[in-house]
Amino acid sequence: MNEKAGITYQTGLKAALRHDPDIIMVGEIRDEHTAQFAFNASLTGHLVLSTLHAKDALGTVHRLLEMGIKPSDLQQSLIAVAALELLPINVNDTAVRRAAILELLDGEELENTINGVGYHTMNHFHTFHHLKRKAFAYGFITEETYHHS
Repeated sequence: MNEKAGITYQTGLKAALRHDPDIIMVGEIRDEHTAQFAFNASLTGHLVLSTLHAKDALGTVHRLLEMGIKPSDLQQSLIAVAALELLPINVNDTAVRRAAILELLDGEELENTINGVGYHTMNHFHTFHHLKRKAFAYGFITEETYHHS
């Protein structure tokens, strides 16, 4: 990017659309303009993959709404939201590696989140808290990691 020369992130994204790609990878959605571009591209039939900083999968949907994406656009375009968290894994009381836990919000749970229905209708959605509790019960993480990560 070279903003002095008029080459901004948004102009680069628009130029990418001129090549009619099947898939567009947006490195990170940081602002309203990028979010709107990503959803406009998806509404024209492109598969758009991206990252966004949020606390969890539900937070991702809320961030997109705060960025001005309409619930109807989310319903039309958003296929799934995956959120990852890395946890230190213990072997013989020593943290030897890290492993990812995954929240996957899709289908009916995603629809309910967009519509603001809430947790009580989520039968298959496993939160980070639930996954950490399970990892602690199996002895993969310490109690400190369970309570503080």
